Amino acid sequence: MLLKLPECVGAKEARAFCEAVSAELAHDRPRVVVDLSQVKQIDSVALDALLKCMVEVSRRDGAIRLAGVSPEAATVLEMTGLDRAFEMFPNVAEAAASFSVARVEAVAEEASPQPATA
Repeated sequence: MLLKLPECVGAKEARAFCEAVSAELAHDRPRVVVDLSQVKQIDSVALDALLKCMVEVSRRDGAIRLAGVSPEAATVLEMTGLDRAFEMFPNVAEAAASFSVARVEAVAEEASPQPATA
C-alpha cells in the first residue's frame, strides 16, 4: 500500500492515514510505504498516529517504510527521534523494493538447513 501525505499533515490527515492503514491490517504481513516528499509541516498528532500505526503493523509482522522524506519532515523526525524508529528510503520505488528484498531474505532464512543436534 502506498500512502502519499499532503503538504500539511495534522489531525484530519492523521485520521485518514490511520483509517487507510487499518484497512491494510486485514492482510497478512501488511506493507505500507508512506511518501513524505511533499510534507512541509507535520504536527504531533500526526507523528503519534504514524508511530501507533507502525506498532499495529509490526504486531501483524508487517512494516511501514518512509519514502522521499522532505527536509522539513526529516528535521521533525530527527528532533523527535522517530528517524530511528522507521526505515527511510530516498524514493517510493526503493521503499517498495525493500519489501521484496526483505521477503527474499526471510524465505532464505526459513529454507536454511539447521545444524543437526545430537
